[in-house]
Amino acid sequence: MDESQKAIFENSEALVNWTYPGATLYYKDCDLSDEVRNRFTVGKILRNGYMLDVSSRGGGMKYNTRFLIASSKAAKLYEVNPDNTKYGHCCLNIDSYLKVLDVYELNGKTQIFLLHIPSKGVDFFRQTTTNLDTEIIAKAREGFENKIKLEPIPELLEKFWVERTNFPVGMDGYDKFYPLSEISKLPDAIGSAFRGVRSLAKDTSDLNIPEPNFNFRDESPKRKGFWNNLFGKN
Repeated sequence: MDESQKAIFENSEALVNWTYPGATLYYKDCDLSDEVRNRFTVGKILRNGYMLDVSSRGGGMKYNTRFLIASSKAAKLYEVNPDNTKYGHCCLNIDSYLKVLDVYELNGKTQIFLLHIPSKGVDFFRQTTTNLDTEIIAKAREGFENKIKLEPIPELLEKFWVERTNFPVGMDGYDKFYPLSEISKLPDAIGSAFRGVRSLAKDTSDLNIPEPNFNFRDESPKRKGFWNNLFGKN
């Protein structure tokens, strides 16, 4: 193992502990073309360049694709905005990194299973598959097989929710993947939301602050702008 590889695995225990303990499954359904859907391949690392709305509620599917996300660092927005409890509204922070663990097709529907990983763990998780991955993939497939038989959850078909979720993870408006690097410094308004989501998700370590956002470390969220950005209200 050369020095560069040693550096990748140096913080492996911390990276694993950030990722797996307490990981919960979240749901994001959307309609994707075959061309877009087929670009999500097992092992691919994604960077999501915006706040990612997901639901803690999983039911049947109206649309053809489900992004199932295992995350230990999703902010439970419904806990601070009861109006969104019916959606099970949660959020992954801007510039979150995710690894495609599995793509599973069944009865004309596709589940793309993503693992939320810390920004400092991109190289580690790109080269590593754990026994935990095998276990959670099996559980994710079993859950998909059961949930696909259910009726969709009506609240998750409401216009408000569909407008926030009916597009692919990790792609811009032109269906191009965000580059893993070349991260722009966040403007003040978005930086406030970034800090707020970190606070709600209890994502307090330095493992998940994508450069050049290190200047946001240990800063407290400015509440007024944060809630306005997320909910459209103060």
